[in-house]
Amino acid sequence: MPANARLSGRRVLITGEDEILTQRLGRVLTFSEAVVAISPADGPDSTRIVRSAVRELGGVDVLINTGPPWIPEEGPNPWAVRRGVEKALQRSMSVLVTATEAALPSLNERASIINTVAFSTPGLLLTRGQEALATAVLETTQGWAQTLGPRGIRVNAVVGGPRWDPELEPLFDGGHHHEPAMTDFEELDAFVYLASEESCHVSGSVLAVARPLAPEEVGPGSRG
Repeated sequence: MPANARLSGRRVLITGEDEILTQRLGRVLTFSEAVVAISPADGPDSTRIVRSAVRELGGVDVLINTGPPWIPEEGPNPWAVRRGVEKALQRSMSVLVTATEAALPSLNERASIINTVAFSTPGLLLTRGQEALATAVLETTQGWAQTLGPRGIRVNAVVGGPRWDPELEPLFDGGHHHEPAMTDFEELDAFVYLASEESCHVSGSVLAVARPLAPEEVGPGSRG
């Protein structure tokens, strides 16, 4: 089978809050010959929107839930910041659960659910809110893997986040961040793998995709 046909004919629904990631995933998965639908699942009509996308696909083989691109924790009022983070966490988990419940009746045996978190934050350390969301998503992923396993549905997660790599220091010149030579296809291959039959025996797992940090973005004690 040609390398770009790893998802030939598989119907993929990408949903959630991260518009940039959904577009990038759409290009990569389409190149891998999947049939892709993108459905934003944020708001009172999210269930209807997801179900409509499922009908257009005629069923779902792969459901990818994207998390929020970022949860800010800045502001003069600590109470307001904390309350804003709590609301963001509640909203994100609600989006995840609502989208999955709407698509679940149409998921076929041997289907794959892929949950993502903290993926569109290149060059930024995760906030405490983002870390809390990651923990909640991973716990949910593992719980779903156990409950949906008997139906033949696999559930895994992909986590993206920055990591300091001293070998990448030559890539940074004069305080300017130069993007390393990593294409969408290389960076997002974890999604292709989990969506394909290559991972038919993988469930309840977490795949981490690390990004480099520029030297000026690394605070004291951040390197490791």
